Amino acid sequence: MRWKFWQTEEEAQPVMTEEVAAPRPAPVPEPAPRPASEPPAVEIESEPEPQPAPEPEPEVPGQVTLTIDEAKGVIKDAGGDVIQVGFLASAYRRNLEDDPHSQETAASRKRLRELVGKRLKDRGLLASDGVLELRD
Repeated sequence: MRWKFWQTEEEAQPVMTEEVAAPRPAPVPEPAPRPASEPPAVEIESEPEPQPAPEPEPEVPGQVTLTIDEAKGVIKDAGGDVIQVGFLASAYRRNLEDDPHSQETAASRKRLRELVGKRLKDRGLLASDGVLELRD
């Protein structure tokens, strides 16, 4: 096997092509530092402006009496979801038409009342230990 060694030039030169390289952007000068002899600016303290008294938060009611439609409107106005309330309300109304005194009607009214109460409590419209009464 023969070894072939390449000859090297003493001073390497960059290869020049016909295309001209894009010029480099000029460096951005850094802002000059402040002279050390200048004292820092002193801020004069002024009296704080009096803040208006915060309005007391309205007290959350402990007992609310609403119709089904009023309850849906209040929950919807507060940004709540009333789809499930609507389903339970239509089931209650259907049971009420069939037999107003049945256990099924009482159970559907109870489920509806509990759900509406929960939605009102979630939105801060009824106290956490508050009671909701549904009118017909």
